[in-house]
Amino acid sequence: MSKKIFLVACEASGDLHGAHLIAAIRKLAPGAEFCGVGGARMEQEGMQIFHDMTKISALGLGDVLRNYFKYLKIFNATRADIDREVPDAVVLIDSPAFNLRLAKKISALAPVFYYISPQLWAWGKRRIHIVKKHIHEMLVILPFEKDFYEKEGVSVKFVGHPLLDAIPELPHPITLRARIGIIQGQKAIGLFSGSREKEVKRILPVMLQAASHLRKDLPEAAFFVSKSPNVRPEVYEALLRNLSFKVECPSGPFYELVKAMDFAFVASGTATLETALLGTPFFLVYKASWSTYLLGKHLIKVPYLGLVNLLADTRVVPEFIQQDAHPETLAHEAKVFLQSPELQQKMKEEFRQIREKLGEKGASARAAKEICNYLGVIPHIKERR
Repeated sequence: MSKKIFLVACEASGDLHGAHLIAAIRKLAPGAEFCGVGGARMEQEGMQIFHDMTKISALGLGDVLRNYFKYLKIFNATRADIDREVPDAVVLIDSPAFNLRLAKKISALAPVFYYISPQLWAWGKRRIHIVKKHIHEMLVILPFEKDFYEKEGVSVKFVGHPLLDAIPELPHPITLRARIGIIQGQKAIGLFSGSREKEVKRILPVMLQAASHLRKDLPEAAFFVSKSPNVRPEVYEALLRNLSFKVECPSGPFYELVKAMDFAFVASGTATLETALLGTPFFLVYKASWSTYLLGKHLIKVPYLGLVNLLADTRVVPEFIQQDAHPETLAHEAKVFLQSPELQQKMKEEFRQIREKLGEKGASARAAKEICNYLGVIPHIKERR
């Protein structure tokens, strides 16, 4: 008898991880059916999409409030979809604002797995009671999350980080630098300002101003901007127009650009961990709206914003947040860092240790196996002895 699995992924990153999870489940249970909330990638894997929330970009409290009724409509429709479809399991992926509320409404209808944990350890321990009561099992991607949930008496499985599967094997940096056109002797510096339009508008100008100051002390510096496909090209054109120095915008893959860099300024988010896993030294830079910043400062209970520092449990990467993200300060600190091979090597070694903490590749496969074991699906692929 085939099993039906209802998945809920509200953002582009969740859509990507959800697609990988569907592919992994299908290897164990070829007859499984998939439906729910997701985007183009999950649809490509054969999931029936009832609602696509990946096209609704919300960054900060203001965006959430502006889209409130749109979210509410999809939320109520999703509850009805689950009631109608009668799935054998529900898999919620990240997006706690939507998914924790949904879990409370549907846990009586089907067992609920949560893949990619809400960061309750950072800002929402008061909501742990929701997880205890409504989530069958947490499938977490960070090693310290396992300890956190076990102490709270929650069923939890550490499956590893999906980025380890997403980042491909890449050529040597020398090869990548040649592809991009970096001249021997140049100091390649990346300006990675985020994947959302409002982030780019708020953060890239700060990075460009820092670059302007930095090039005065480091004339061999060459600057490279990564353009997000989620941001309109004209946004970058407006920000890069009339600069007094040259900035390149290579069209190749993001990971190749990151690995080719000697150093980068990186906006807080997934890109910081990606950059660390690729071994490129960087500083974290972030500016939010003041309402979002003040709310976050009140709620967040961890000492660092960056996931790299949280994983290391120490300040591996300097963080320049809100008023501290000042162009002159960024340029001065970057100059000191770039003139110290010892500091650069120390950061790279810390990155290597963080990579080891994340375990082995195969997060999607391990999460799929956990779900299929619960559903009583007999694997069709025999393990090698």
